[in-house]
Amino acid sequence: MIKTYNENLNETIYREELDNGLTLVILHKEKNINTSAYLAFPYGSLNISQQDSKGKTYKFNPGLAHFLEHKLFENHNGMDVMERFSELSCNVNAFTSYNETVYYFNTAQNEVKEPLELLLDFVQELKITEASVEKEKSIINQELRMYHQMPESRLMYETFQSLYSTNPIKFDIGGSEESVNAITKNELEQCYKLNYHPKNCVMVIVSSLDPELLCEIVRNNQSKKSFEPYIPLLNVDFNEPNEVVSVEKSVSMDIQASKMTYTFKCVPQNLTNLERATLEWELKIYLELLFSSLNPDYELWIKKGIIHDYFGYDVEINKDYWYVMFYGEIENKDQFVNLIDETLKTDISTLLPYIKQLKRRYLSYTYRLLDDQDDYAIHFIRTYFDSLKLEDTINIIENLNADSILKVRSVLDTSNKSVVVIKKGQSGK
Repeated sequence: MIKTYNENLNETIYREELDNGLTLVILHKEKNINTSAYLAFPYGSLNISQQDSKGKTYKFNPGLAHFLEHKLFENHNGMDVMERFSELSCNVNAFTSYNETVYYFNTAQNEVKEPLELLLDFVQELKITEASVEKEKSIINQELRMYHQMPESRLMYETFQSLYSTNPIKFDIGGSEESVNAITKNELEQCYKLNYHPKNCVMVIVSSLDPELLCEIVRNNQSKKSFEPYIPLLNVDFNEPNEVVSVEKSVSMDIQASKMTYTFKCVPQNLTNLERATLEWELKIYLELLFSSLNPDYELWIKKGIIHDYFGYDVEINKDYWYVMFYGEIENKDQFVNLIDETLKTDISTLLPYIKQLKRRYLSYTYRLLDDQDDYAIHFIRTYFDSLKLEDTINIIENLNADSILKVRSVLDTSNKSVVVIKKGQSGK
């Protein structure tokens, strides 16, 4: 194993690439009571069209990554996986996001050999039947219907449907009922074979236990297994147009207060991962200056009822899609839109001194990650897949300055925008 000590963060990290390609990372925390282990793959809901080095394209139904996560938990050699982890005094779970799928457990026990091996074993073996696949469809569709009855989830779904015509972000992470019903056993098996190879994953363990002992458990487990040759894949470009699908959309739901999003769909630029991360932080700070209590007008907006407690903004600067979104409970849609439009034109020079305060706040949040096993591990996994480090996040924040924040306004293209309202009323009307 390669041991790295970061003096600034007082963090020790051990790394090893196993013979089968699996990357093992141990975030050694001497004072931790719990041990957490995460097996992560850079495969999520957006990866529905992939291509190998020979030009062969593999297309999958939306929601397949989430479906696959469900199926891996179902059964392992006749064993109920979740029940067995519980018997070992471990909490086990998983999640599928846009860009990754992560399986993990945590425990306060010192004996971690069996749960570590169980995590590797159940994720690295897919045994499904046609009948079990068909049975799972109704479960997932029921889950999708439940989310669509939740106003915030429905708002996000309708927003992405209004923004994007070809990019798979327009789908729920779980897909749609139509796409879920179209998923087959063969499709799941092909997707699993392509995306769940050891060379396409990282195992991250956060623990105070002996790193060499942990590594030996993983080494021995992997040495007993064989895998087919790894096929590197790239995502296929969806050629998303610059224009939004719907300039305005309204959906009725049985809710107490109407909610809306006002989103600017920006055109992605050809930037490095570090440049995109930097731009995203610059935009976040810029919006924080304008649309938080740092702005003297903020209290007035609340008093006038233009914004309420459910108000915020989101910035996403990814390789294939960029957007800046504002959301909130509303009484008057036009008032909300005008507030955003006019505030974005504001001269922020009087607010620039607050940058130092915001930098201190976000640096403290970042350093605090080191004390939260889950947040630390997930942040590590996501930056690892983006070829970044926690230190990169810290350096970006430390280097933010008034000049960079002033310049970032020119990046915010407001020409392609969409308004989505979930309004009070009877569903379906």
